[in-house]
Amino acid sequence: MRLAVIPVPSTRPNGMLLTSHNLPVLLDIARQAEDAGFDDLAISEHVVMAHRPEKYPFGAYPHRFDEPWPEPLTTLAAIAAVTSRLRLITGIVIAPLRPPVLLAKQAATLHALSGGRFVMGVSTSWHEEEYAALGVPFRERGARLDDLLGACRALWGTQPASFASPSISFTDLLCVPHPDQPEAIPIWIGAAFSRRMVRRVARYGQGWMPFIGPEPRPFEMMANGVQTLRQALTDAGRDPDQLEVAALLLPRGRDLAQALDEDVPRFKAAGVTMLRVQLSMFVDDLGNVPAFLTDLRRRFDRLQ
Repeated sequence: MRLAVIPVPSTRPNGMLLTSHNLPVLLDIARQAEDAGFDDLAISEHVVMAHRPEKYPFGAYPHRFDEPWPEPLTTLAAIAAVTSRLRLITGIVIAPLRPPVLLAKQAATLHALSGGRFVMGVSTSWHEEEYAALGVPFRERGARLDDLLGACRALWGTQPASFASPSISFTDLLCVPHPDQPEAIPIWIGAAFSRRMVRRVARYGQGWMPFIGPEPRPFEMMANGVQTLRQALTDAGRDPDQLEVAALLLPRGRDLAQALDEDVPRFKAAGVTMLRVQLSMFVDDLGNVPAFLTDLRRRFDRLQ
């Protein structure tokens, strides 16, 4: 099982680890994570936020609305320049908010700059006001995601590329730089277990980032999801052993040691291949990050 650190989002009950004035600390955290032996680093996003707590569909909103959300592709490009081994993941980018051709170019550029270390995790997200602010119809977000993924795969493939769908079509375009193969940039789907998620992974993706939300039996949900995904990949003529599943460690009132001891064996039994740990769920101060990363890596290794 791989181990990933998530430095963004960074909300704490009494404040935030990150502010608009200390974002370069993300480069320090990335270097520290690589030195501590982490495998991956993931960053999520919101482009803008509307202060409407009642609109969050999964209970109490877990972050502050004024929290910094640095643009993930830009941030990961900076992190790529100060690391050499960490795999860099958008966990997630809200893909339907972006023009498909532009996102394909951004992803291909980051893939090239990082030496092939980029993983594009995508989702439709939930924030309707964010879609409105960017002029994207909220009700079309799922269909637009499907069209976007198809367009990206086309632009990362044989050049010149052509593609046709209801929301994006083009003929004989050249998108350079581009990867050697369309699948060289892995696509992971961030979503709850659903037929739509399974269909997207089977058609376009190599990974699943399960969204738990209010799920009462998260380990059973993930086990069912992994089993269904593996069968769907097999049915599509793809290798199910290449599937990656990245689960988030939630404290649920426990300290790090207890959360790891209780959840890692259950994640492994469910078929999870990566553990994601969000720093702000366990760390109160940026000065404690290096020691925390070392301790997390040590405890995690004991459970392998």
